Amino acid sequence: GTQLNVAAHGPLGFAALSAPTLGDAMDVMGDLATCRNTATTMSMRASETHYALLLADATGDEEFHNWLAEVVLKIVEILLATIIGHPVGKIVLVSFSLDAGERAQALRESFDGTVQFGCEETAIAVPLAWRQLPSPLYDESVYRANLIECREMIAAREQAESLVHDITNRLRNHFDAQCSPGAAPASPPTLEELAERLHMTPRTLIRRLKREDASYRELLETLRREYAERLLRDARLTAADVGQVLGYQEAANFGRAFRRWYGQSPAAWRRSG
Repeated sequence: GTQLNVAAHGPLGFAALSAPTLGDAMDVMGDLATCRNTATTMSMRASETHYALLLADATGDEEFHNWLAEVVLKIVEILLATIIGHPVGKIVLVSFSLDAGERAQALRESFDGTVQFGCEETAIAVPLAWRQLPSPLYDESVYRANLIECREMIAAREQAESLVHDITNRLRNHFDAQCSPGAAPASPPTLEELAERLHMTPRTLIRRLKREDASYRELLETLRREYAERLLRDARLTAADVGQVLGYQEAANFGRAFRRWYGQSPAAWRRSG
């Protein structure tokens, strides 16, 4: 029914529908689905041939997980079909860890992809080349705004549990804002600025992050690496553009940081990808 309508899932659905590419849409579901559902954990995995969204039970209730997995995988299949403009076809693999028994035929008929049972993992996988397919529904402003809203929903629930999660979301929101069209260049919030926003001293923030085996510098570096990879896949952006989004005042500084992370320049990394 309406729950199989991607847009019915609020900011999560709108972020997925407005994402730049099919792969980005899958990433939204894999990375941010907990703003709607905490009964499953989702993750992404790329192989030499496929890009897959994996589901794992977070409840301990196998029967409930199996039911929820059917719903989630169908929603994702509908999302994929919406982006490519037609049913996904048998080239898409829908895998269930359960042994469906008498329900096997009904499940096969409810999906357009190839349905498999008794698999090691519950997942939906598309050909790797589909990851770069541009979405006809792409809207940068809508995409970024809904990403931020999803993260704020997650942060509101988890803020009390993890300061690392809170700081990470604040930094993500900064980088997402920098990715928006017309954004004025701005450096990421400093440790001192974040401490002020959280109504604590920088020393307290350092100490609390250390309790979670983290530091501001490590969190910032991790996100810069993540966004560097994501943005360099966009052929419209130069390496200097990416460096500016990440808060590097000089392209040379971004180049040095990138070579430290990956052992090669941004241009060489792009060519190898």
